[in-house]
Amino acid sequence: MIYFYPITKRSMPILACFCFLLYSCDFQTKKLAKFELEFNAEKINIGDYVNGQISYQDRNGSFNAENVPIKIKYRGNASSLHPKKNFSLKLSEKLCFIKSRCHKRWKLNAEYTDKTFMRNKLSYDLFSQLSPKNIAPRINYVEVKVNNSYGGLYSLTERVDSELLGFIKQDTNAVLFKDAPISYPTDEHEKRHEDFIAYSNWAEFYKGFSEKSMEKLIKRVYYNQRYPKINKSDKSYLIHHLTNFIFNSTDEEFKNEETFNAHFDINNLIDWHLLLLVSNNGDGLVKNFYLYRQGSKMPFKICPWDYDHGFGRDGGGELNLDEFINLDEIAILNRLLKTNAFNYREKLLNKFLLLKEKNILTKSNIHNMIDDNVSILNPHMKKNEELWPLDHIDFFNKKNNFFSEVTLMKVWVEKRLPKVEKYLHNLQLENN
Repeated sequence: MIYFYPITKRSMPILACFCFLLYSCDFQTKKLAKFELEFNAEKINIGDYVNGQISYQDRNGSFNAENVPIKIKYRGNASSLHPKKNFSLKLSEKLCFIKSRCHKRWKLNAEYTDKTFMRNKLSYDLFSQLSPKNIAPRINYVEVKVNNSYGGLYSLTERVDSELLGFIKQDTNAVLFKDAPISYPTDEHEKRHEDFIAYSNWAEFYKGFSEKSMEKLIKRVYYNQRYPKINKSDKSYLIHHLTNFIFNSTDEEFKNEETFNAHFDINNLIDWHLLLLVSNNGDGLVKNFYLYRQGSKMPFKICPWDYDHGFGRDGGGELNLDEFINLDEIAILNRLLKTNAFNYREKLLNKFLLLKEKNILTKSNIHNMIDDNVSILNPHMKKNEELWPLDHIDFFNKKNNFFSEVTLMKVWVEKRLPKVEKYLHNLQLENN
């Protein structure tokens, strides 16, 4: 029997030693696919694509693509200031980097502040398990060379777009927003947009933008419409429509199932709510999600994105082992809880219990998911950490490593699930 002790800053060195013994001998080396990127490093930024090329070797060492022309740029806002960069890739042809998924556009995520390297993948995979109707991007781990030099481990991630989400292209009512401002009242949108324009003029990570990219950013980024292109069809009025419903509808209107279902998919919201509770991703409340509608007479749904916070740590690396994120910040979930529309609290609890019964929201399932990722990552982490040590990031030092972080996450999951279940039971009791 293995006994787990409380995780504190003092116990981390002990955990590191324990984890080394636990993991170092258990997994045979698994080869990773390899990307080779070439581009002009002096011109690249997060606003403008530059020309480059890509070569791709599969796990067997065979070249599936050589010197394919691409357009490439850095991606991210604050994360673009880290020394290890994220990349957005726009290929000249579709390439199938993930089994059965072929795209022209891909993301290479550095996972720079996540020492487990798996918080994003774990969250997306878990969300997909909660319901067959949920859509989340798939991730494969790859090694990357940048301009002939080893660049480290990356998460090759599908782009969330109309193709991934199964849009009906001929349907003019299909729409996609990133970080849609649906938790702010309608009468605040204009002022918030103006504030962003002012902010963009001095923010460090926008300084490299060309004039064309800055114009595009200012026009698009507040409502963040990703499909259709905003210059072809401006759908920002839909955000006003949704926030009017969330903030200004009467309780009678809000609790009318036909009216609600015309706006949002309630089952998808429940799954998003559970993912936030289980992951405790404090950076996923008013941003880091996609809001989409696949076509006419279909409700809006959520697709998660950027979940490298949570599972025991906040974004800067600070331990967060006990606190619950403030879900009151998400206006639609907050109102569902307060009005208890459609017996929402009961539905939330019942879905959790069903997923527990199905061995999805259980320690054993999530631990197995973690172990599957460890078996792939473990042989390659040392080389990545030698190139990209995290000693200078707040709350991390040499005593923290891949092994200690994996155990931190597993212990945290074991303790977190009963806390979520108790919280949901208490919500139900408050209603009664």
